[in-house]
Amino acid sequence: DMSEYMEKHSVSRLIGAPPGYVGYDEGGALTEAVRRRPYQVVLFDEIEKAHPDVFNVLLQVLDDGRLTDGQGRTVDFRNTLIIMTSNLGSEFLV
Repeated sequence: DMSEYMEKHSVSRLIGAPPGYVGYDEGGALTEAVRRRPYQVVLFDEIEKAHPDVFNVLLQVLDDGRLTDGQGRTVDFRNTLIIMTSNLGSEFLV
């Protein structure tokens, strides 16, 4: 649920905290999951609620098929299926 990523600082929960910050050694929820199991489906529910910085992170994934985590490691997303849902325009549905 991307409403959990509405704040700027929440991006680090996806890719991991940068060096020197609390949680640096834990990695990010998204990057660690895909690094450990690259063949999976990732669902971003209600993507419109995410902070704009989340979109910048996802741009790298969608454009290059990879993402650099907070520890500087490259995570390969080429075998990951990404699905994004949105409620935008739902008022126009019959």
